[in-house]
Amino acid sequence: MKKIGMLFALLAGALLAAQAQAQASGQWYIGAGGGSVWSDGASPYPDTQDDGVATGYKVYGGAIGENWGMELGYYHFGAYDVNFNNVKVAESSLESVVPAIVYAMDFYTGYVFHAKLGIAFTQYKYTCVSSCGVGVPANLTTKETGLSGMWGLGVGARFTKNFEMRMDWEHFGAVHEAVNTTTFKDAYDMFSVSAQLNF
Repeated sequence: MKKIGMLFALLAGALLAAQAQAQASGQWYIGAGGGSVWSDGASPYPDTQDDGVATGYKVYGGAIGENWGMELGYYHFGAYDVNFNNVKVAESSLESVVPAIVYAMDFYTGYVFHAKLGIAFTQYKYTCVSSCGVGVPANLTTKETGLSGMWGLGVGARFTKNFEMRMDWEHFGAVHEAVNTTTFKDAYDMFSVSAQLNF
């Protein structure tokens, strides 16, 4: 928890510095996109099988100066089916709000490299749709919230001054999850393609 607190303090300071730079030389942007999400965290039970890949989406906005900026994003990581003997017994999903510092650099005419570092405020939801084990009632829903670190790398292609397409790989580590009274953590990775408007 101390590491998260230190990361949060560093991020807050960096966000203030990025905001000042963005206001000084400033470009604002908004975007939305979707893609594939990988995780082994749909279920903690070794005798169940879960989908390894789901389809997720994100919406985001931010401000950036010459190189540094800040971004706020909402992520939905899709839904994972949890199966026992090839029968769906439950479904899990994850969503997150992420404030992040962003670094951007032109590396070729019309192309931009992006990197980001943030803190993910996550909510994991697990819903039992049939009998999930002895003593576990049907339609049991468990929610678990938490904080985890997030980093991302990406490339953008500027078709015009105001329109950009982005490809991003974003990693969310040690996401807090729970099924009934069993708590656990797992990582999520998202590859997405987004359309972005620059102002």
